[in-house]
Amino acid sequence: MGDPVVQYLKSLPKGETPKVLFAKESSLPLRSVYPVVNNARKEEALLDSGSQIVSMSKEAAISLGMHWNPDICINMQFAQGHVERMLGLAQDVPFTFGAVVVLLQIHVLNKPSYKILLGRPFDALTRSNIQNERDGLQTITLTDPGSDIRVVLPTYPRGQPPRSTVEESAEAFQFSMI
Repeated sequence: MGDPVVQYLKSLPKGETPKVLFAKESSLPLRSVYPVVNNARKEEALLDSGSQIVSMSKEAAISLGMHWNPDICINMQFAQGHVERMLGLAQDVPFTFGAVVVLLQIHVLNKPSYKILLGRPFDALTRSNIQNERDGLQTITLTDPGSDIRVVLPTYPRGQPPRSTVEESAEAFQFSMI
C-alpha cells in the first residue's frame, strides 16, 4: 500500500482540483494564562481541564505571600501514577483575569513541575470556553460568576510569557536591586 496522498491525487479525474488537506500536529505545547495572583503579581498558570483540583507549588505560594491550612490535605495521584500528600489548602485566593476576579481554593504541593495548575474547579467556576485555531493559537473566554461579565484572554505556550509580563518581571527585579 502506497502513500494515501499520492493515491488520492492519482485517483482524481483529469483537470479536477484536489481538495485542500490539513495535517494534524503531532505535538503542541501546553497553554498558560497570566493572572494576577493574591493581589501580588502576574504568575504563569497552566490550563489543565484533566485535573480535578487547582494546585500550586509551595515555592510559588510563599513568593506570592500566601498562607494555607495544613490540616486540610488530600492525597493526589499524578498522571505518572505516583501518589503525593498535599501540604494544605489555601482558601479564597484572588485570581484576577482582566475584569474577572475569582476566589480559588488552591491545593499546595511540595515540588510539582509547574507553579500553578488551573484544573476543573476553575473551568466550572468561570464557565471557561476554549477556542483553538489550526495554527495552535488559543483563546479562553471566562465569565465572572457574580456578574456574568465576560473576558477573552489569549493563552501562551508554557514557559513563553507575554512580552509585557517579561518586562514587568525585569522591572520588578531591577527595582528590588536598588
